[in-house]
Amino acid sequence: MANKDLSNKDTYVGVISSIACAAASQVDGIASVSYEVGYNGPAFTPSKKKRTSAITVTLTDDTAVIDIAVNVFYGYVIPQVVCDMQEKIKQEVEGSTYYKVKAVNVFVAGVVFND
Repeated sequence: MANKDLSNKDTYVGVISSIACAAASQVDGIASVSYEVGYNGPAFTPSKKKRTSAITVTLTDDTAVIDIAVNVFYGYVIPQVVCDMQEKIKQEVEGSTYYKVKAVNVFVAGVVFND
C-alpha cells in the first residue's frame, strides 16, 4: 500500500478481516474461525446485538480493534492458544497495513473434539 488513504475504511476493514482470519488459521490449536457467536454459540457476546460474522474490525484514526470468534481443539491450553493468536494477528496486520492494532479480542465459541 503506497498511500495511507484512510477515507475508504470499508476496504481496510475487509483487508484486515482477511489478514486476521488467515493469521488465526495458522496458529496451532485453532480448529476454525466460528460464525456461530450470537446465534447458536455461548450466551456471552461482545455486543448486545447479534454478530453476523466471526471477525469484527473497528477502525479509528490509525488504530484497529479486532474481535474474532474461534473454536479451539480439545487438549490445548486455551489461554496460550489465544495469546499466540493475538500476537500472530497483531504482527500480520501491522506488517501488512498502516494500522496499529490496539486490541485483539478473542471469543472462544467452542471446543472441537478430534475423533
